[in-house]
Amino acid sequence: MIIWGSYVTKKIIQKGEFFCPGCAQHRQYNLRRPKKWGHLYWIPLIPMQELDRYVQCTACDKAWNESVLEHDPIREQHQRDENLATMLAQLMLLMSGEGGLTPKLNDQITEATQRLIGVDATPESIAKAVMSGSDRNSALSNTARQADGLNDRGKEATLRAVIAIAPARPLGEREWMLASDIGKHLGMSPAHVGGVLSEMAAA
Repeated sequence: MIIWGSYVTKKIIQKGEFFCPGCAQHRQYNLRRPKKWGHLYWIPLIPMQELDRYVQCTACDKAWNESVLEHDPIREQHQRDENLATMLAQLMLLMSGEGGLTPKLNDQITEATQRLIGVDATPESIAKAVMSGSDRNSALSNTARQADGLNDRGKEATLRAVIAIAPARPLGEREWMLASDIGKHLGMSPAHVGGVLSEMAAA
């Protein structure tokens, strides 16, 4: 009797780590390539059809479309936090009026970054952040790019943290105009920015 037919092989062509939507955490995965074969006595002889590749979690065993490898919510959030920390450091340096980082300013940036974003900034990361946007235009442009990552409360908290390290009270014309520009690039309304400025100027 001749035994013939077809079956599907599921060859592993790649292994690695990914964010598994089913486990909601990082897991190991196998990228499999299914292929349908015509066989004779269970020996694959004729390749018939190559099916869509898929990702299989080694923990929960669920299969996912290969595009799942392009998304990692944990890493994406970490990158957003780093971008916001960079923005905050740049704005605080700008408001301070210092020509560069001082130990006191480093401490103020570290405290504000931890309080507002929950990121532990190091002197090295702060230095790298301010080097990438040490002039007014680049710092404000970066602020506009990062503003979508903040809600209204986060925008106000950022503006308050920046104003708080202004070198003098009452705020001088430079500090007032800079704070207004920062609020504008954060996407805050003029009335909202004016309210924060008036409140903090009187403090």
